[in-house]
Amino acid sequence: MPDNGSLLHRVSRMTFSAAEKRVIELLLSIAEYEVAGLTSMGIAERARTSRSTVDRLCKRLGYRGLKELRRALLIESRGMQAPVASGTASDAIAQSDSFAEIAYKVFHTASVRALRFADLLSHSSELDRLVNAIKDAKSIQVFGAGGSAVVALDLHQRLMRLGIRISFSEDHHNQIAGASLMEPGDLAIAVSYSGRTRQTLHAARIAKARGATLAAVIGVSKSSLEEIADIPIITPPGINLFGADAVMTRALEIMFNEVLFHCLAFGNARMMQNVSRIEEDLRGERA
Repeated sequence: MPDNGSLLHRVSRMTFSAAEKRVIELLLSIAEYEVAGLTSMGIAERARTSRSTVDRLCKRLGYRGLKELRRALLIESRGMQAPVASGTASDAIAQSDSFAEIAYKVFHTASVRALRFADLLSHSSELDRLVNAIKDAKSIQVFGAGGSAVVALDLHQRLMRLGIRISFSEDHHNQIAGASLMEPGDLAIAVSYSGRTRQTLHAARIAKARGATLAAVIGVSKSSLEEIADIPIITPPGINLFGADAVMTRALEIMFNEVLFHCLAFGNARMMQNVSRIEEDLRGERA
C-alpha cells in the first residue's frame, strides 16, 4: 500500500459521489469494536449502496482491499483516542514559526480543546439535562449578542430542522420581548463567551423571572450568567493563542450545537423525517 498519509488525510484531498460519501461517513463514525467485523456487504447495506461501490472506494483510497482499510481505520481510531497533552509553552505561536507550523499549532489547540470538552461533558450530567430539557420544553428561546449571536443562530437553525419549536432574533429588543413572554415549561438558552454580556444577561434574567428553565453556554467560568443558569455548559479554557480564545470558543460551541442535534435526532424517526423533508425541499430550491 502506498504511503499517502492517514485515512483522514486521503479523504480530505479527494472528491466523492453521494454513495461514497455515505460510506465514508459510516466508516469514520463506527466504533472501534465494530471494525474487525466489517464486511463489504455489511457496509453497503448500512450506507444504502452496493458492495461494488465499497470495493471500488477501497481501491480509490489506495488500499488493496477492505482488510487494509480496516487496519487503517483501527490506527485512525486509536490515534483519536490517544491521551491529549496539556498545553505547554511550545504550543504558543513564535515569530520564527513557518506558516505550516502556525497552522499546526492553531489546529492542534482546537483539537486539544475539543477533546477536553468531550471529556468534561462525559463526566457531568449537564449534557443529559440539556438534551432532556430541549425534548420536554413547550417552546425554546435562544439569546446571544455579537459573536455569540452566530452560535445562537446556528443552534436555532440546527434544532429548527428537527421540528423543534425554537426562536431566535439577532435584534436585542426582540430577544427581550421573547423572554418577557416565556413561562414555566419553556426553555431559554443563553450563549455568551464572557457570561457577562449585558444584553444577553438581561434577557436571561427576564426569562428566568418568568419561570422558564435557563440553560447557558459560556466560554469562561464564574460569571454572572453561570450563577443564574439552571443548566450551565462551560467550554474548557484554551492555550491562549493571541487574540484567538473567543474565536476558538465559538468554534467549540458550534460543534456542541452539532452534538445536541445528533443527541436529539438519534433514534427519533419523526425528527429524522423532518430533517429529510427540509433537505429535500432545499435541494429543490437550489435546482
